[in-house]
Amino acid sequence: MNSKYLRYAIGEIVLVVLGILIALSINTWNEDRKEKNLSKVYLDRIEQDLQQLINRSQSLSEQNRSILEAITTTQTYLERGIPLSDEELETAEYAMLWFSRTTYQLPHMLTYEEMKESGNINLIYQQELRTELAEFYSYLLQVESIYVKLGQQVEDQFVIYNRYIRSTTDPSTLEITFEYDFDKMLKDDELINTFSRLGIHWRGFVFFMEGVNRRGKALSEKYFSN
Repeated sequence: MNSKYLRYAIGEIVLVVLGILIALSINTWNEDRKEKNLSKVYLDRIEQDLQQLINRSQSLSEQNRSILEAITTTQTYLERGIPLSDEELETAEYAMLWFSRTTYQLPHMLTYEEMKESGNINLIYQQELRTELAEFYSYLLQVESIYVKLGQQVEDQFVIYNRYIRSTTDPSTLEITFEYDFDKMLKDDELINTFSRLGIHWRGFVFFMEGVNRRGKALSEKYFSN
């Protein structure tokens, strides 16, 4: 009789243990499934962030290069020392309007930053992708820092141009217009020498923005192209 109860008790214990193991297994499976789903959501968002950055850096690269070309062309006009034609004035005014607009305008890799801050970076299961994203993110921070330094150098030189630039604001439309005294600029060697260094600064803007675009495309094509 005691043996019968013992077998019964053991059977009950086995059933309880099996139930616990099954429950744990189901819970683990559910957690794994949730983790994989979250990983996919993160990767989809990273792909979107990367594509936005590629598109924006492409647009900025083209804009930066057009500004650089206008600056170098205007430099030749100033060095030539003769009055500018209407077409040349258009190029020079474009250069003067844009050369000081050096703000870093790239979107951030918000999803990657979120994963780092939340401790979910391990949800990028592919180690190689995780490493390359970290390197790319570090490069973006370096480029942003370089933009700040280059922008400050341009801003520090701006005082010399103020003698020949006047802005007017229309209070009704809030439209801002600029007037440039190019005739006087042509006679100012200090301004021409200072202006010539803008080409060096804007070469940096073009070089690093195109680097961002190139690296972003390579990363996207390697890991996210269908």
